[in-house]
Amino acid sequence: MAVATKKITTRVKDEKQELLQDVEQYILKNQSADLITWRLLGGRYFMQNKPVSTFDFVAAGTRGIRKRSVAALAHILDIPMRTMAHMLNLSEKTLGRKKPDDLLDKLPSSLSIEIAQTVARGIELFEDRDKFNRWLQKENRALRGQKPFDLLNTPTGIKLVNQVLGRIEEGVYS
Repeated sequence: MAVATKKITTRVKDEKQELLQDVEQYILKNQSADLITWRLLGGRYFMQNKPVSTFDFVAAGTRGIRKRSVAALAHILDIPMRTMAHMLNLSEKTLGRKKPDDLLDKLPSSLSIEIAQTVARGIELFEDRDKFNRWLQKENRALRGQKPFDLLNTPTGIKLVNQVLGRIEEGVYS
């Protein structure tokens, strides 16, 4: 029993390491935010083919995304699944009961995609996942002293964070 658990743990660690390396490569190669988003959500586990347009993300959200995609996003954000559950307005038990390939409902799926798109934009802008994650955890004057991370649990909050990222991109002090 312990050997099987060790194999699973090793496989999960390998998948997480591969995800981090792939995201870094996508950034280095100046891939589009859509491709970075696709990879943040697990790549082929999320959607068989790379996205051609934003409508591919709309279709994926309508269909529902796998728990595995949410786990990949949580790993990129360096947060536990219980925090991810809170961000998606799900109970920890509901998310915990789901198997990796189980689909989430439309709203948590769409919210996950929106969060991933914001994270992709931030990582692309900061050119480093760790720098972006630190920025997410710092109080921001443009957000009335709130941490950007704390706003990622609603569409309105995500919009505000994206506005601040846009200001940073334009060179406006934010």
